[in-house]
Amino acid sequence: YKLKYKEDDIEILISTMNLREENEAQELIEKMKITSDFIVINQTKEINIKNFNIINSNQVGLSKSRNLAIETSRNKIILFVDNDVIYNENYKDIIVDAYNKYENADIICFYVESQNLKRKTKRMKTGKIGLIRSMRITSFEISCKLNKIRDIRFNENYGAGTKLNRGEEQIFLRDARKKKLKAIFVNKKIGEVEQKESTWYTDWNKEYFEIQGKLYKELSPKYYKLLILQYAIRKYNQYKQNIKLNDAIKFMSTNEELVSRSFGK
Repeated sequence: YKLKYKEDDIEILISTMNLREENEAQELIEKMKITSDFIVINQTKEINIKNFNIINSNQVGLSKSRNLAIETSRNKIILFVDNDVIYNENYKDIIVDAYNKYENADIICFYVESQNLKRKTKRMKTGKIGLIRSMRITSFEISCKLNKIRDIRFNENYGAGTKLNRGEEQIFLRDARKKKLKAIFVNKKIGEVEQKESTWYTDWNKEYFEIQGKLYKELSPKYYKLLILQYAIRKYNQYKQNIKLNDAIKFMSTNEELVSRSFGK
């Protein structure tokens, strides 16, 4: 196949918080084993770092960080990543090879293995990403052709740092499908993620299910009730000590109060 992309076309967009010194940023890059171009979005109230690779922002929220990174990026292939990802030595080869092989793909998601067995990431077969497969994707597995997603943004009402504290990657992929962009998963491991603690998961409680129901309704107004039902059944063994099956379904199905709280209506 024709080699259109090369390693220099890759740019890693890192979302992090509270870096105070430039050496902290350098240590982060070394720890993550990044050897390509990168941009660090540093959400902080103390802005002491002046470096053209580091964008300091006083905004809060992962989706806002990702969007600022999109607006700042100048390279052909971008990857969204958190500060606890550690890349394989050959990650650039894998990414470039995939974009050259699947030249019609606008978005390619790669496998990033979780070191936390309680928060596993899903390894899928290589193939197209639709609604159901998108549920198994995390944002640090997503890469894109920048010129294809210039007018797509992460929904800033969702994601870590908001009341609707997850699901931003699924909405991003949904919006990409609406734009007729082609998204695929390539079954190649490009790195590992620590995931020591979750910024959004606390417990199987009423609010957790309310947010999940709201996310499903946002993703698929037509089929969200089926999505709610399958989730309640599929996850039952994990939450049955905390909440009854019928209550989980009810909480996911009735979330108007949450919507009002989240959007200030």
